[in-house]
Amino acid sequence: MTTLGFHYFPDEAHYRRADLQAWLPELLALEARWLTLIGSLTRAVPEAFIKGLLEAGIEPIIHIPAVPTKRDPKGVTATTLSGLFRTYARWGVKYVVPFSEPNMRAAWAPADWGQASLVDRFLDLALPLLEAQYEAGLQPTFPALRAGGDYWDTAFLEAALAGMQQRGKVELAQNLTFAANLWTYNRPLNWGQGGLQRWPASRPYLTPPGSQDQRGFRRFDWYDGIIRGRLGSSRPILCLAGGPALGDRTDPAFPALDDLRHASCIQDVAQAVEAGQLPAQVLNVNLWLLAAPEGSPFAGEAYYRPDGSTLTAVDALKRLGGPGQRAAQRRLDESKSLSQEQLEFAGPKRLRHYVLLPVFEWGVSEWHWSAALAYVKAHRPVCGFSAEEAAQAERVTIVGNEQGITAAVEAGLRQAGCAVERLQLPRPTEQPDLAATL
Repeated sequence: MTTLGFHYFPDEAHYRRADLQAWLPELLALEARWLTLIGSLTRAVPEAFIKGLLEAGIEPIIHIPAVPTKRDPKGVTATTLSGLFRTYARWGVKYVVPFSEPNMRAAWAPADWGQASLVDRFLDLALPLLEAQYEAGLQPTFPALRAGGDYWDTAFLEAALAGMQQRGKVELAQNLTFAANLWTYNRPLNWGQGGLQRWPASRPYLTPPGSQDQRGFRRFDWYDGIIRGRLGSSRPILCLAGGPALGDRTDPAFPALDDLRHASCIQDVAQAVEAGQLPAQVLNVNLWLLAAPEGSPFAGEAYYRPDGSTLTAVDALKRLGGPGQRAAQRRLDESKSLSQEQLEFAGPKRLRHYVLLPVFEWGVSEWHWSAALAYVKAHRPVCGFSAEEAAQAERVTIVGNEQGITAAVEAGLRQAGCAVERLQLPRPTEQPDLAATL
């Protein structure tokens, strides 16, 4: 189910313990379940900050916009970033998103932008990073594109997926999460709903009168149509930033977003999320922008201003969310009690062997199931997705890394008296022989 979050500061200078102590109560009161953090190529967001979010039930998303789509004199590559990826994965991070809108001219050196085959050259850069993410235990994530953009975003996405297929990276593509910036602009929340199937007259760089396009909050409908068309099924969509930006006047057919209209739009987004009206593959909506320092070009768009004032949307969200801090604490208490609950099954085991598969926010992973299928056919264990059922088995085989089934669950199974082994799947480009491996 889709949940709400925020984009934190628009820089990487607010990760002290004091910052965490100051902002965590507000995030809990706002019922935030996600937080986008700006990261660096050369150093990680501090572990204490990340662990503090995770312990509070808030999922961090690390966005690294300064990636080598421009010529990089320091020679940053997938090899040099792999250590950073592994560090984040070890701390419990699932999503690290490199690149910033590679369909924009500003993301490239002028000489690079002007050359032919832009998408192919992007894939030359992106594929090693995506594979390095997977090998590190992160969820490989395709970067967010600018809606419309200098290279039309839907055409860029279509060409990128086609290029991955041509390069034999189909399994990697089928394992991707797709980042997106879900801006409403100053348009209605349902602008473009239904995607190209509903608005077939819309074309790159041409939206005929009376038609709508992907340049609105429902951009995920358009992307999902492309993804399903190329990969055969939906894939999760991860929002880095979205919702309305104060003062937006993108479309002259609609009023600009003053403070009250901004708050009203935020309410509409929050209510749509709460009512479960968004597709299951949309993991989150991270609202722009929690805060910005004085002098920042984004300070005027921040919910919390440098002078201590707040936008009307803050109070609106708190009224909608209710006792957010108690709810977040309840989530923490439930997660901490998991191991204790599993100890109830420490008695005689009624199952010989159980294969435990992960379930993600967006549903069941076809990749994990397909990878385990040969072993299941050969040995006929009980298989499923429940740690409580697994705790009733003498032997438990966990499929996949801690992104899908956490170390806390593994520890709880061991405490319940199970003999536990974890299979780290190879990256999607490799073909595992699980029947021989397990």
